[in-house]
Order: sequence, then structure tokens, then C-alpha cells
Amino acid sequence: SSSSSSSTSNSGNSDSSSISKSIYSGSYKGMTREDFRALPDKVMMVRHAESTGNVDFTTYSQTPDYEVPLSALGWEQAVACGLTMRQEMEQEYGQDYKLFFMTSPYCRTRQTFVGIRQAFLDENFAGVQEEVQLREQDFGNFQNPDKIKADLAERNRFGRFYYRFPDGESGSDVYNRISIFEDHLIRDMKSGRFTSNTSLCMVTHGLTMRVFLMRWFNWTVENFLQVYNPANATPIVIEKISEQEFIKRNNCLRERRQTLQVKNAYRLRPESMTLLGVSARALLVCCWCVLTVLAADKAK
Repeated sequence: SSSSSSSTSNSGNSDSSSISKSIYSGSYKGMTREDFRALPDKVMMVRHAESTGNVDFTTYSQTPDYEVPLSALGWEQAVACGLTMRQEMEQEYGQDYKLFFMTSPYCRTRQTFVGIRQAFLDENFAGVQEEVQLREQDFGNFQNPDKIKADLAERNRFGRFYYRFPDGESGSDVYNRISIFEDHLIRDMKSGRFTSNTSLCMVTHGLTMRVFLMRWFNWTVENFLQVYNPANATPIVIEKISEQEFIKRNNCLRERRQTLQVKNAYRLRPESMTLLGVSARALLVCCWCVLTVLAADKAK
């Protein structure tokens, strides 16, 4: 009996040692160079072009938010945005690229997609998919102008990210649904759904776009509050880092027994940071200040 117990114990120690080695010996599966190359080159985000609601806020009191269309100027902006995007893609890739679209189901985002799509040849168009999770923040149903004005004032007192509009959503509610969307998106990216010469373009809304960036780059709430909506129909570009930078980051993390995540393989273009109204340095300083406060609280 004693021998049997000893044998069982030794077997348990052996199994434990084996598990420990598999975790800490660097045998975990990290992102390979082939995995990296299979990721889409860019993830572009476009806030819808000018809508009739942007021109006249009372539109929302008579028309459901999801049915608000583009203005005449908005249609021009959408077409111009497509031409600009095509020019930039051809400057970088020539004709050897694909663009896959994801769009909010709202009328103004659908119409913005239609305007952008006109600029691209069929051979460069990889498809389009509607994503309900990319919709606008819900402000309730029909929006009474006086009531919304009062709600906005209350939001400024309460906090822009956490304030929940009556019968609507808070910024943190949008964060939750965008987190689910990003999880599915990353699974698709890792599975090879998008080839290396394919870029993604998401046609969405201002706050939804900023929350997406917040979740993608792990910004703090304080970071988020420093970022504002870009102009209508203006692309924000998240681009894949160079392969050389990927190897450098991957090796650095491996030494610490960590793996490079898909999101870490991308960066926000400096020009896009400018369009969002804040510098990368400002975000870093804000993040550093928050961490310093947390460290001080912990020390107490």
C-alpha cells in the first residue's frame, strides 16, 4: 500500500513537473511569422458622412435614428472619401489589393458605404458585411430636442463615459458590445479569413469608432475622454507594424514568457491621432498619470 501511494505521488509530481515545463519552458504557441503575414494589412474606420441629423438636430425627433439619411453634402463627402482611399491604396499596393467592408446597419452608414464603394473596381472589392454591433450609441427612441439638451448637460456633470441616456446606452454599454465584436473579429483574422493583401474598412459612427480604438489599444477611460470624433467621412487608419518590428516585439515578449497578441501587431497612424484631436504623447502622459495615482493609492 505504501509502495502504491509512493508510486502515485511520484506520478503526480511528474505530471506537475511536465505541466510546469510546458508553461514555462517557452513551448507555448506564440504568433509565428506566417501568422503575422496572414493578418490584414490595415483596419480603416470611417465615420459616416454628413447626415441630415448633423445639419438639423430636430430630425431625430421625427425620424428614427437608424433611418436618418445623408445630406446632399454627405453624399459628396462619401464619394470623395472613396476616391481618397483608392488613391492611397493604389499608391501603396498598385492594383494588388482587396478591401473588405463592415458597416453599421443605419441608413447613413449604408449610404456612406455606397458612396465609398463607387470608387473601387470590382476586382479590388472583397465584399461587405453588416454588423449590428457597429451601430450608433442608443440615445433612446425619438429624441425630443429640449430633453436631449438637458440630458447632455447632465452627462457633462455626471461623466461622458459612464452616463446612460434614459432608455438608451452609456459609453460603457457601447464598450461591452464592441468588446464582443472585436473578439469575433480577431478570431476571423487569426483563422485566415482575410488574406495578407486584404484591408478592412468599417463604416460606423463617431463614438463607436472611439470606443473601438479604446478597446483595441487598451486605453483607459481618461485616455478615451481626451479623444473626440473625427470629421465626417474621414478615414482613421490602424496599420500592421513592420515584420522587423514584429520579430523584435515577439522576441522581447518571449524572454518574459509572454506572447504577442494580434492587437499588439498594429499601431494607430500618427496622422490619424491628429484627426482624433490628440497626440500619442498626450495619451501616454495621461496613462502614466493614472498609473502613478494607482501606485500611490496602493502604497497607502
